[in-house]
Amino acid sequence: MMRIAALALAALLTLPLPAVRADDNPLIGTVWSGTGEAVADETVEEAVRAADYVLIGEIHDNPEHHAIQARLIRAMTEAGRQPSIVFEMVPRGLQSELDDFEAEGSRDVAGLGQRLKWEERGWPNWSTYQPIAEAALAAHLSLYAGDLDRETIRAIGRGERPFEPAAAYSDAMRENLAEELRISHCDLLPDEAIGPMIKVQQARDTAMATAMMDYGVEDGAVLISGSGHARKDRGVPFVLAAREPGRSVISIGLMEVREGATEFSDYPDEGETGLPFDFVIFTARANDIDHCAALKQQMGK
Repeated sequence: MMRIAALALAALLTLPLPAVRADDNPLIGTVWSGTGEAVADETVEEAVRAADYVLIGEIHDNPEHHAIQARLIRAMTEAGRQPSIVFEMVPRGLQSELDDFEAEGSRDVAGLGQRLKWEERGWPNWSTYQPIAEAALAAHLSLYAGDLDRETIRAIGRGERPFEPAAAYSDAMRENLAEELRISHCDLLPDEAIGPMIKVQQARDTAMATAMMDYGVEDGAVLISGSGHARKDRGVPFVLAAREPGRSVISIGLMEVREGATEFSDYPDEGETGLPFDFVIFTARANDIDHCAALKQQMGK
């Protein structure tokens, strides 16, 4: 009987294990340093309270990420900080709307999304971003535009407007970004589009860094952006380090878990041992939408 049981166990051990579903992933809710050490929530909160510049990189359509961003802003304000809040999602041309909103003393946070033409410009529902604005306005913080206007972005991409980065990319950094662009565009980008898109990414990162420096003179700034812009190796922190090396920067990456990827070591790129953030917070996935299928349909492929 024992031999039969042992043979049965051996047979079971040779069977492939069922993949861990994303919503059952043990990483959900855990916090890590970028080098792979588990840390407590309080460690992150202490770090953001002390930093001059805080960048919190999100997945745009994940409401939990916006709730975490709001919580970290509250952690700063409850400690007496008054940072400026800079949004990737707001181009410079709409700064006047934010200025008017503040000057009016308006508390209509729901209406702010309409003033900023949020969904009209292609961002996820404003209601998911409201907790960030509410946390900021409750502490009387000012909101600022971080991105370039679309016309400027297009002109830079077409080479019609000169742009010189604050710090040059190495060949390895360019190739790393090029690969990310290919993957994020589902391998649909023609090779000739990569160079202009890298220049545009650098220009946008520089614009966001400039906004943080310009508006964060008194008590620092928080950037709300996609996780790619919050990367320390080549995003906005890279620009900040080049232009204001004496000021402290904390970068936080909010990362959705993947099915079957249950260890921190499953997430760094091949050949890497860490992630390009000071801290990483894992969350559940917001949805299982196949963005590549939608993009292929949009591009007629």
